[in-house]
Amino acid sequence: MNIVLDLTEREQEIFDEVMKRIDETAAFLAGLSHMERLIWLKEHQYSHPISFEREIGGTIYAVNVHFSESATETTEGKVNRILTQNIAR
Repeated sequence: MNIVLDLTEREQEIFDEVMKRIDETAAFLAGLSHMERLIWLKEHQYSHPISFEREIGGTIYAVNVHFSESATETTEGKVNRILTQNIAR
């Protein structure tokens, strides 16, 4: 599935910076041993629930993320499913 995003110049700059940091982090982690990676990931994982509020068009939306221990669908699979459903409409 190919998804094409129409980004503003600023959005493209942000996207490029994020991808650069992801590549740098992946290269750094690749140089660590298995145990060092586990330690690094444990130290850098987000320990608080993911939640935020965002105002869109005068309406404030509260977003809360919860992860199920018994989930069978991956995060990537869920995002692809949601995008596919919303793009098809």
